[in-house]
Amino acid sequence: MEVLACAPVPRELMTEEPITEPVQGPTLEDKVFAPSRRALTTGLLLAIAAFAVEGMGVVPALPGAVRELGGLALFGWAFSAFMLAWLVGSVAGGVLADARGPRLPMALGLLGFALGLVLAGSARAMAQFLAGRALQGAAGGSIIAAVFVAIARGYPDRARARMMALTSSVWILPAIVGPALSGAVAERYGWRFVFYGIVPLLAITSALVLPSLAAFDERRAFSGGRRIGASLGLAIGVGLLIASPSLHARGPLVMLAAACVGLLFTVPALRALLPRGTLRAAQGLPAGLLTRALVAVAYFGMEAFVPLASGELRHATPTEAGLALSAGALGWICASWLQDRIEARAGGGGRALRVRAGFSLLALGIVLVATTLVTDLPLFLVSVGWAIAGAGIGLVYSAGSLVCLAAAPASLEGQVSAQLQLAEALGTSAGAGLGGALLATLVRAMPHWVHGPAHLAVFAIALLSALLGVGVAGRCRAPATPA
Repeated sequence: MEVLACAPVPRELMTEEPITEPVQGPTLEDKVFAPSRRALTTGLLLAIAAFAVEGMGVVPALPGAVRELGGLALFGWAFSAFMLAWLVGSVAGGVLADARGPRLPMALGLLGFALGLVLAGSARAMAQFLAGRALQGAAGGSIIAAVFVAIARGYPDRARARMMALTSSVWILPAIVGPALSGAVAERYGWRFVFYGIVPLLAITSALVLPSLAAFDERRAFSGGRRIGASLGLAIGVGLLIASPSLHARGPLVMLAAACVGLLFTVPALRALLPRGTLRAAQGLPAGLLTRALVAVAYFGMEAFVPLASGELRHATPTEAGLALSAGALGWICASWLQDRIEARAGGGGRALRVRAGFSLLALGIVLVATTLVTDLPLFLVSVGWAIAGAGIGLVYSAGSLVCLAAAPASLEGQVSAQLQLAEALGTSAGAGLGGALLATLVRAMPHWVHGPAHLAVFAIALLSALLGVGVAGRCRAPATPA
């Protein structure tokens, strides 16, 4: 998450040599801004920057958008639709990147993302708005899958940790000004301009990133049709599971039928798309993928509810509520750079411990945010709590991603990157969808309640996921190889 894609890396991080590896220190070609890969690094960081502007800018505007469109009961679907489409786009993008290289999925992703922003920004009904969000999600999954493949193929292992920190640092400027600026634009001009304003940046990004990916073009046999079909089945199945609680008015049999059909789609798709042992946290790659899903439930799934709860419970303006998201992103940035320094000194050792520490910080932050929202504690503690949560995800996200990339089989980096995005999409859509359904159900069932207890129930989902992550973290170590 860097301010500008071409911003210089701090000198101490560029020249520092590992002190625990007696082998040779990093050479010029190990550096991410080495002449041979300078254009690639700049292009990838710009692609992440464009995505970061959307991520930090759109979220604070969503409560106002769904209220105007009369879809507050579907608030969770503004995120679930995005993330369910994301998992299809990430699988398709990873398959396409393995067969043709990352340039084609990047180009399709940037184009689809721009069209999705226009579709959502021009919406006059909730259905069109959700369709735009879904198109943004599918395109975003393709973009990020292409970035992961390019990092895996374009950088040695020593430089990948630096690239992970840089891709996190790209969020600095959007994190600092994005939420507050988005809130101000939404208050002054309307939420639609938040969506429209991102489209020109995507056009600039396309002109800069696509040429740098040409070196990775290739033609392999396209063999991912079954995986794409499975991802579609998974999106349908999870969507039905999330939607089933909202069908209570049609009777318990309808709810049960929707849940059963959802399971019939979901279980086979998970078996086809994720490595064996993921759901039981088998050691190594499966556990690493499971931690990505759990951290997505705890952080991304709940991020949607921080501005909503701040406004409903503490009467915060969109600008004030957006500051908490800025604080979370800055916490993520700091933790990512700390991760980079640790990797430079100690290599890959201790990644599982850093995942556990990250989940612990995430749990602490969630508790502080929820407590502040339902009490008279100073409102700024919401930002403090979400900054702590952001530091937690910064550790989990970086260390967990490196565990999974290091375990990726040769020439299947696209598949593993798609699995990472799939796990994240599942966690985010499940967290946002179930949280939204639970909130709507509790408010509808007990309208005389103050909404505080209903929001607390939503944050309890995030806390449980973070605590589960603490337990799973120790399984992220690579399995011992026979002597």
